[in-house]
Amino acid sequence: RNEELLKKDPNTIYLASFPVRRIEAEAIRDGVLAASESLDSTMYGPPIKTYLTAFMQGRGRPRESGPLDGAGRRSIYQEVRRNFLEPMMVTFDRPIPFSTFGNRNVTNVPAQSLTLMNDPFVIQQAEIMAKKLLAQKGLTFEEKIEWIYMRTFSREPTSEEYQKAQLFITGLQKIEPKPESDLDQETLVWKDFCHSILNLKEFIYLI
Repeated sequence: RNEELLKKDPNTIYLASFPVRRIEAEAIRDGVLAASESLDSTMYGPPIKTYLTAFMQGRGRPRESGPLDGAGRRSIYQEVRRNFLEPMMVTFDRPIPFSTFGNRNVTNVPAQSLTLMNDPFVIQQAEIMAKKLLAQKGLTFEEKIEWIYMRTFSREPTSEEYQKAQLFITGLQKIEPKPESDLDQETLVWKDFCHSILNLKEFIYLI
């Protein structure tokens, strides 16, 4: 954003700058899949069954759960069941399909940050992203950070972001891996770093 325009028109009364806008729930989910290079852009086809968590119980519960990643298909191809709504989508303001909506709500609540931190889908995609990064042999530390930033933000990191990444990675390397984890230390470190990048506001906001 142009800093000079922000000073002259801080409230965008004269539309000098495009207002910051959070992207929709479907776009956030598709963006996570795109960042991990798992997005299936195939057009058309039947809907993918809803992934059922252990907490999604009740009358009419389907016998079978769909895959956690929705088979990589775009959100528009995910099945919507009125009594078994996907928690991540609801948290990011996808309308509840009980009635029609003329306009979506756009909220900014703690549950959204908690979802990006704890949702098994986001964690899964961060792991996939880390594994694909490490599969590329011979990359320097700077090239690894650039690889991640290009896939999440479509830009190169700043010098300050390189430095912060180095500090963060160094801190992660000092943490002992959990005994139940089947991932090696290096994969765990880069998984956590990728996960942290997916939690940045820049990933879900258009600036």
